[in-house]
Amino acid sequence: MAEPKAPDAADLALLDPDGSFVRRLRTDRDALLELSSGLWATPAVGRRARLAAIESLAHRLAGAAGTFGYPLVGAAALELEDRVTAGSDSPSDHPTIAESLDRLRAALERSVGTV
Repeated sequence: MAEPKAPDAADLALLDPDGSFVRRLRTDRDALLELSSGLWATPAVGRRARLAAIESLAHRLAGAAGTFGYPLVGAAALELEDRVTAGSDSPSDHPTIAESLDRLRAALERSVGTV
């Protein structure tokens, strides 16, 4: 499957003229980093709550990112949402969820940078 075309600066200016979606992506990136930091070392009850918050954030990103010109973020968010939904907080699910978390973090970094 071909990687979705990233929008150029002119496309982004039309889709998000005031930059509010980019600011939201940066906020979501920071929230994702906070939620995923130390996730697997967190006791089970806390881990389930954090996974639920990650799933909710991924769901929101999966729906909005493509609309605003960020198809890579949308695809990575959908993958993460699906894996969290299908998985559990058992150690056997950690690698697949962790891989999806890494893909979404990377897509967000490519899209909005590290600042």
